[in-house]
Amino acid sequence: MRTTAALISAGAGLAMALAGIGVTTVGAATPSCGRPENAPGFGTPARAGVVPNTVCMDLRLARDKSHAAGYYNLRSQDATGRGRHQFWDRNWVVISQSPAAGAKAPPGTRIVFGVLAYGDRGAPPAPDRAQPGPLPNLACFDLQEAQDTLQSEGFTRMAKQDATGRGRHPIIDRDWTVTGQSPPPGGRYPKSTRVVLKAVKDAEASSCA
Repeated sequence: MRTTAALISAGAGLAMALAGIGVTTVGAATPSCGRPENAPGFGTPARAGVVPNTVCMDLRLARDKSHAAGYYNLRSQDATGRGRHQFWDRNWVVISQSPAAGAKAPPGTRIVFGVLAYGDRGAPPAPDRAQPGPLPNLACFDLQEAQDTLQSEGFTRMAKQDATGRGRHPIIDRDWTVTGQSPPPGGRYPKSTRVVLKAVKDAEASSCA
């Protein structure tokens, strides 16, 4: 039988290991998160080669946002230390990340998300995505990122439109940049609202730098 001292030592070792990969364990300070659309980085388009701010996003959007910035080496870790797997990542909220938001890092960099299940101690309650809510401003998001962002908030009826009026159909959404949307951002809309995203190819002139 393991002694109490040994168990304490093992627990401390686990906490140190998790801290080493940027994961917050229970008892450590956690951010005050609300609904996913209130996450600090929710309305900010990803930039290639810059680690996005994914704290307080649901895990699915955190992954999508990282992909938009060019990062695909991603890992999530149960921040309670209980080793739970994130089978349905919309049900988990990011409370920490490593590297930190804003870091310039090469594409192969591993990003580690520390996560809690919605409703865990220190996590917000599960968001009701069926309730009406505001439309985010998606100007300058890549087209795929814009769609992922809408889905995180519960909007599922979307259409894509060539903003030049030439009727082209986007095939690879990552290669298009949103320049407008209908309805306009703001206000509160039923989640059944059809959102039209107007976009141009990345190399084409737009107000997005």
